[in-house]
Amino acid sequence: MLALHGSSGKVGIVNVPAVRDELAATLQETLLLQQRLMDDVRDNGVPVADLVAQVTVLERLDDRRDQLISQLRRTASAGKRPARTSRPVREILLETLAHFRWPQNAGFLEEYLLARHQLQVDSRAFAPLRRDERKAWDRAPGAREAYIAPALKPDGSANPRWITRSDWGLERRIVATPRTERLFDLYKIYVLAGRPGSAEASYLGPRTPVDALLEKYAQDILDTEPPSASASDEEFRAWRAHVRERAGTAIGEIRRDDEPDRKQIARQLAGLPDRERIWGRDATIEAEGRSNKHPR
Repeated sequence: MLALHGSSGKVGIVNVPAVRDELAATLQETLLLQQRLMDDVRDNGVPVADLVAQVTVLERLDDRRDQLISQLRRTASAGKRPARTSRPVREILLETLAHFRWPQNAGFLEEYLLARHQLQVDSRAFAPLRRDERKAWDRAPGAREAYIAPALKPDGSANPRWITRSDWGLERRIVATPRTERLFDLYKIYVLAGRPGSAEASYLGPRTPVDALLEKYAQDILDTEPPSASASDEEFRAWRAHVRERAGTAIGEIRRDDEPDRKQIARQLAGLPDRERIWGRDATIEAEGRSNKHPR
């Protein structure tokens, strides 16, 4: 789909106007069926079996809508490739990690890159990207300013669920407990809502794809309902500030307990060789194991 270290996938040619027309027709049919379903639900004379049948049709339309959106999404991302030849995906990912300042998981990064940069990068591509980064480090340790690397478990082994930058302090790259993961999730919300003083925090205008991502994670992590679709820009801005304040308070509470644990673990791991501090204690063993395997 996108170039990763010089390699690229293929994106099928899509007739965008035709896809948009089909999407419009699908949405129109969905609206009509939804209205009919609402009317029939209020009519006690309509059998339940009819209601179930209508819902089944709506679910098929929803699936078709998602397929069409996916086609447009991939096409939009592929169409931007020429303008990004000087900005490899790894650089954008490193920049994104620096923006959040804390480790993040691949699924969220996939969603954020699409919402913020219109980049369609499958989360499964992050694992081979990290392997490429490690190979680059092996060829010339420390040649790059930063590498995309896994977080570390308390025993120093890799925690590939969370993605980090190698130039962060060791204590910032350690997942000490599930409480640490909660901290990372809260930073999603805090940054999506806009740090105090940032342009995002003071933004007053139509909701953006990043705002939609904020609504999703605020509901999932803080159990905070998003504003209604009819909420004014001012109301949404007030909601955003409320969510940021809640996330900031929770972050402060967790860091009071979590920070000492991560710093203590960092001191215990400080004596590891450079390679293991970046890639994890089992990285050398894994590399040696692969080198001893021969194809049959």
